[in-house]
Amino acid sequence: MIAFHAEVLLVTAMAGLYLYDSARLLHSNEGVLAATLGGRWSLHFGAEHYTLRGKQPFVPNPLLPHRPVFPLRWNQLLAPATPAAQRWTPPPLGPYKVLAPLVWLMALALFGLIPAGLFSRYGNLAVAAGILLFYATALLALAYVWFKRGALKLTGRQVGALAFESLTCPPFALNLVRHISWRAAPAEELVSAARRLLRKDDWAATLPAVIKRIDNAIAWENEGTPRAQALAEYQASLSRELSSAA
Repeated sequence: MIAFHAEVLLVTAMAGLYLYDSARLLHSNEGVLAATLGGRWSLHFGAEHYTLRGKQPFVPNPLLPHRPVFPLRWNQLLAPATPAAQRWTPPPLGPYKVLAPLVWLMALALFGLIPAGLFSRYGNLAVAAGILLFYATALLALAYVWFKRGALKLTGRQVGALAFESLTCPPFALNLVRHISWRAAPAEELVSAARRLLRKDDWAATLPAVIKRIDNAIAWENEGTPRAQALAEYQASLSRELSSAA
């Protein structure tokens, strides 16, 4: 019974480390653009009614570790801006498409073969196969990232850091795609980028959530300040856009 509990704790710990590593804390004016490997975009925000250290927790879909995620801020529109200079060109998804099956193979090793060895008659053979599959796949993925570091806009030191955390804490390796894309830190204003990248119907469905975030920001501002007025005008323009899209 004690051994069984230890095995359950091991699998639970791996899942917990994976979720912990995938979570991010977002500022109230931050959102996340996620892309499918087919090029369809979606917009996501952190928890609206819960904060941690003054920020909003955000956990990307745990069943989609192969999808890149990019953080952007929306309030840059309220400051003097040069839209042409800040227009963001999303990176090619080709490298992410290559990494996707490798991420899933690592997931299979950690949450398929190893648990199968722990809880079935396959025992040590399945556990050894899972360990071998994980490290072989992780090394292959990291080698690919190294050779594609220019296209992925990574430095050699950043690749080294990814390799260290992926090999020393295997659940972290499942977030390899997210770690890489998160470093992109696009400069374009969030709403501008989302309006341009999302499909028309997806943007119309997401717009109420954006307006709600602006409403929350207005509630925190002192009435009558220049920023409060700018936020109100911004919210009104988005509301008109929503009405015209309905």
